[in-house]
Amino acid sequence: MSSKQEHPIQAMGFWMSGFLSVVLAVLKLTVAGYWSWWRVMLPFLAFLGHNAVYLAGFLCFCWLKQEEDEEEPTTTTVQKHSREGYNIAALLFFFLFLDNLLRRVEGQGWKGFWPCSGRFEVVVLFGMLSLVAQFVYWSRIVSGLNQEHA
Repeated sequence: MSSKQEHPIQAMGFWMSGFLSVVLAVLKLTVAGYWSWWRVMLPFLAFLGHNAVYLAGFLCFCWLKQEEDEEEPTTTTVQKHSREGYNIAALLFFFLFLDNLLRRVEGQGWKGFWPCSGRFEVVVLFGMLSLVAQFVYWSRIVSGLNQEHA
């Protein structure tokens, strides 16, 4: 047995969002002093929020799979059936949701429909799109596993 893990925890997204937040903090302190600290931490907050929604979906998935397959253990992995496009879309939609929410709270909204307008409808739209993308991501995994067991 090797001492190396097969699937180590991948922290690249954590480090990238942290790096972007540090770059934005340096820009706030040097050039753009009018930015709020919420806006500076937006990449990191979007990463944390997206992972919280992802974890909630994963826990529901594990709970459902445990109820279905109590008599026979499954040998498939979630990574085999992953649909990364939906997961990346969910992260993008969550980022736009947070950006619009901050624009609404800070009063920086624009008039008209624009993806970063800060209007209430746009905040709700991107929040719902993020949840729908997560739902499609996990439903594709479940349908792939169901087809395998059939």
